[in-house]
Amino acid sequence: MNTLQLYISKSSRDNVRLAEINPTDEGRRAAVDMKAAVSMVDYAPSAKMAFFIVVNMPGGYAIHVIRTIPPTRPNHLDATVYIDKNLDVMAEDLEEVLSRVTDIVLAKAVTEKEMAELNRLFGREYDLCDKAPRIKSSRGKDIALLQYGDNSGRSLGDILNEGIYRAEWSGYKAVVLLDDSVSTLGNSMVNLDDPEEEPDADEDGPDDDGNAVTQRKAASKSRSYIFSLPISTPDGRTALEFEVESSKPMTHSPVAGFVISGRPQTGPDAVNRLHKGNSRQTAANVLWGIAGLALGMLVMFIAGLFSDGPGSAGPQDSYVEAPTAEQADVSKATEATAYLDNNRIWNRDDMENIDGLAGLFDDMNNYRFEIITDKWASSLGASKNFAKVIRAANDAINKNSDPRRAADHNPTYNREGDYAISWRGYTYWIDP
Repeated sequence: MNTLQLYISKSSRDNVRLAEINPTDEGRRAAVDMKAAVSMVDYAPSAKMAFFIVVNMPGGYAIHVIRTIPPTRPNHLDATVYIDKNLDVMAEDLEEVLSRVTDIVLAKAVTEKEMAELNRLFGREYDLCDKAPRIKSSRGKDIALLQYGDNSGRSLGDILNEGIYRAEWSGYKAVVLLDDSVSTLGNSMVNLDDPEEEPDADEDGPDDDGNAVTQRKAASKSRSYIFSLPISTPDGRTALEFEVESSKPMTHSPVAGFVISGRPQTGPDAVNRLHKGNSRQTAANVLWGIAGLALGMLVMFIAGLFSDGPGSAGPQDSYVEAPTAEQADVSKATEATAYLDNNRIWNRDDMENIDGLAGLFDDMNNYRFEIITDKWASSLGASKNFAKVIRAANDAINKNSDPRRAADHNPTYNREGDYAISWRGYTYWIDP
């Protein structure tokens, strides 16, 4: 099954496994006792709090959802979410899973009802990556810290959007993700917000099999960076890898509108993943924009070859035939479905400015399932992504489920002022 895995354990005097969902041998090896890392977080023994610990494995990566158990430090409950590297899990889906798992483990006890909910949550199947990333196992001696919250200027969602797997994190035994409202021991963990403390990925060190490998030094004249750019194709999502040679260290993305997950790393095994930044332009749009610019320049060049030039006696009248109404409708539909299929997050401002999408966001946000399955299904049914929204809306009608069952989604799916919807997360919510 193409699913996430969950392992719930209790760590006190011993480490005891309490429950497993979709277990595998690799996942079980990832669900180890994290007492050493937990002991480095400076929290009051009487406090019941949650934070996350990330560990990379050869076949994927594990996010340990840690809940402290008062009154003894570092006793804790650990709900380990293991993600196989072959699964294509969107950041917003992972954030939803971590949020619900955190809510459940923070409760006094995990009830049968909550276990049933976890089984449904981890029963979701995900697409497979066209090309699985190369994972560097966590092998360092130090524990690293990355904080999020009001003071840091980043949220947990921001961290997930940049990519929870980062090659540079593999230089540590584990990475703790902690809300900045919680104090930490000053010298116990390496602070990832301090670039001077990050490990040098160019230093000599063992690979995943324990063999000695020598990577190029930072002082070499030429540095090689491998970048992975997400793109959309008619067959689905994939990644385009390309190499950049630079005489100076790179500090930012070579592709406009995209950012690098962490500090750029060099070497044949270091793949720097690119993610959309503030720009809403997709990778496909970047590539098509480059192709369109090249095509435009070629057309202008050819036209210049056949032009009679100023004062020529050639024909002076020229025109472009206006598209028919039918052609215009097809163009609108193509633009609308392209937006839906090329974006994981649908933004209201974008949709209102695209012919054929104005009003769709509000109908989805207000749970107008009949309009979705009637009006929008007839005009946008060609969209692969929206077809899944239509099916979920149909099931919601048939099941008579209550989408307003939680405060966060009542009376609308989004909170007031939030104008972005993850289409896949939306389908999971209306058709649980």
